[in-house]
Amino acid sequence: MKHLPRARALSLAAVTALALAACSTTDPDDAGGSDSAGSGDVETGNGVSDSEIRIGMLTDLSGPFAAGAAVQVTETQAYWDQVNADGGVCERDVVVDVQDHGYDPQRAVTLYRSMAPDVIALQQVLGGPTSAAVLPLAEQDQVYVGGVGWTGSALAYENNQLPGASYAIEGANAIDYLVDELGVAEGAKVGVVYFAGDYGADALAGAEHAAEERGLEIVAQEITSATTDLSSQASALAQEGVAGVVLAAAPTQLASLAGVLASQGADVPLIGMNPTFNPSLLTTPAADALLANAYSITSVAPYASDAEGVQTANELYTQADPDGAIGWEVPLAYVQAELLKQSLDGACESGDLTPEGVVAALRESTSVDTRGLLPDGLDYSEVGQSPTTTVYLSKVDADAPAGLALLEELSGPSAESFRYGD
Repeated sequence: MKHLPRARALSLAAVTALALAACSTTDPDDAGGSDSAGSGDVETGNGVSDSEIRIGMLTDLSGPFAAGAAVQVTETQAYWDQVNADGGVCERDVVVDVQDHGYDPQRAVTLYRSMAPDVIALQQVLGGPTSAAVLPLAEQDQVYVGGVGWTGSALAYENNQLPGASYAIEGANAIDYLVDELGVAEGAKVGVVYFAGDYGADALAGAEHAAEERGLEIVAQEITSATTDLSSQASALAQEGVAGVVLAAAPTQLASLAGVLASQGADVPLIGMNPTFNPSLLTTPAADALLANAYSITSVAPYASDAEGVQTANELYTQADPDGAIGWEVPLAYVQAELLKQSLDGACESGDLTPEGVVAALRESTSVDTRGLLPDGLDYSEVGQSPTTTVYLSKVDADAPAGLALLEELSGPSAESFRYGD
């Protein structure tokens, strides 16, 4: 792998401490878009004033991922409130502008265009289709974009930071796990049910790569976010005699698919990608089927992880909303904010607190440690490739916090051999 100069291999905590030490109080007499910071001057740009740094969050509060998105908004605001109470970033308070795109790409574009002149970065654009629409515009503006749904297409953008492994890496790991741990034999058929668009297509690409590596046959079923009854897809998979199913969709589709497969006597493992599981599903008629056969692969550690970073994230969320819904979205939102904070701190340290400076700081990160929120050693120096091949494999479990019991960190052979562009 190639590495950019001045590569940093610091933990987030170390970067934060270093940057805060480097930043000093703004001098109101300074002019020309720069102010005093440590031993040098800090240049500023869009979204930065003498007292504030504005960041954006384009999320889905009214579409298929609304429940999890609401959790992320709560955690995000709590994170930055805590940062501000501790002195902020470069001695400025961070202000979050949250907008709801409803999983509509055109609305996301409209909101981005209105937001862009007033923010230094976007912490999140939730969803594959929405991020695919926004990323080209943000790249033109040289605006950092994080939390974009792990689509492989997003990796081509230098200004993008995926919080963990891409969907193709998840899909490949799902196939490896079916073979190595769940007994799916060479020559068997495996179903892949996936959303049309970048999210599903990327997961399918990884699963197809792994299936070829492991001698399996893929039975693909494409759906849309409007497909809420998966009876016909489940019937097709059952007729094909699949030995397992990989799902790249939303919680509604997971509940339907698991329930119908069970009703048809298809007793096979079902592995969902990042956003497919929500603990509220355990209150639906599909609960028994999910508990019997459903697994989850996530790029971020689940809520039940005992890792230091996850426990910190969970405690912060509980303080912010003691009665709030919980899930893997809690550590996700926390680590998205931490990754952006690292780049903001790096930009401050280098004296370039502009959108371009934040992107430059991102690309100098080659061995990022998030205290267990994400796999250790994330490498963001190579544009176009996933920053890691490691994911978290959990089993749906009614006794586990947020319904997912972490089984292991997984980096299978097919995931490790997958590369974009090959």
